[in-house]
Amino acid sequence: MEDVRHSERLGARGLLAAVWADWKLRVIALTAVALIVRLVVIAVTDGGADLAIYRFFGGFALHGVNPYDAPAGGPIEPRFADSPPLEFALFAGLLALHDSAATLRIFFALCDAGTLLLIGFAFPFARAWRWRVLVFYAFNPFVLTGWTAFAEDKTLLFLLIAALLLALDGGRLAWAWAATAALTALKFLGAFFAPALALHTVRALGWRRALIPVGLCAAAVALTCLLWFPDSLHMLDNRRDRAAIPEPIHASPLLFLSHAGLYATWLPQLLMIVSLIVVIALYARERLDVKEAVVLSIAAGYVYLPDQPSNRILLVLLPFLLLVDLSRRAWILLWIASLPAAAAVIEASRPLPGGLAQLIGPSGSLRQVVWLHLPLLVVFASWIRERSRAAPISVSVSK
Repeated sequence: MEDVRHSERLGARGLLAAVWADWKLRVIALTAVALIVRLVVIAVTDGGADLAIYRFFGGFALHGVNPYDAPAGGPIEPRFADSPPLEFALFAGLLALHDSAATLRIFFALCDAGTLLLIGFAFPFARAWRWRVLVFYAFNPFVLTGWTAFAEDKTLLFLLIAALLLALDGGRLAWAWAATAALTALKFLGAFFAPALALHTVRALGWRRALIPVGLCAAAVALTCLLWFPDSLHMLDNRRDRAAIPEPIHASPLLFLSHAGLYATWLPQLLMIVSLIVVIALYARERLDVKEAVVLSIAAGYVYLPDQPSNRILLVLLPFLLLVDLSRRAWILLWIASLPAAAAVIEASRPLPGGLAQLIGPSGSLRQVVWLHLPLLVVFASWIRERSRAAPISVSVSK
């Protein structure tokens, strides 16, 4: 009997060793475990407020009702219909398969699995670098709480961002513009970095040929906006109204200015515009490469929002991991910083134990703003340090 158990242990060790030695098997195994972990999280959590919004407006579209005409006084206020029509149409298509919030959550989990496979198999970087990124995205508590326990469409957006950066790394401009069109049509995200990408395309193809991908991207986005037109234009009003709230909330870094009495409703837009201009100027002067310009443009578009929640902080943070080769010390600091950030996400839905609650602080407190942004600060500081040591960038592209 003892010999049988010993043989079984040796067999299990041999199987694990074989999986570890084969890169493809290792990535597939990690992705499978990450997906199982997400399914368990889905089973024991309710998905949060954003999931309710997705299902509510997606349900209108599913039943042939204009989601931008949702009545006032319902379970979700009409002002939350601030996403482009393509996203509501996507949710309607998913709900047509099975009309349940779990359908959307499983789709988001599958997007995570797709991202892991894309990074593991397609990114042309060292396996050690890819493995650290894969493990972080698969199992980090900040990611699991921010995007799985509280279900978020950001998993799809990050998959498209990863595909965009991969396309740029390989010089595949057509795929880069396709990803940009999808990001814009789903969540306006491509609008932040489209100017930098357009400049990159002009450098690569010249002005006349660059008009083709830029024009096709604009046309594709415009076509998706014809869904429920002209009511779909209400999304712009709803988004503007949400951005014009009198005081910052959640984890917005502008809370520091608010507490100092220096906040004004026009300030977020001004900071965003100035930051985007700075990014474009740095790229034009060859101080950034195009991937850095894209990631920094995304950061500029989100970081100043007055209603900044944790899920958007993750959308700013994670693309930096696809740029920066973090040192071992930085990875340790990032994992440590992720723990209080995850606790802050949990605090939004349930009380934390007394001592931990005091440390983390309530939603909207300056302490929570610090904890939630700490992982981003670790990664951004690492990028700054790496850039300061790097050779000057040449962004010239042969035509």
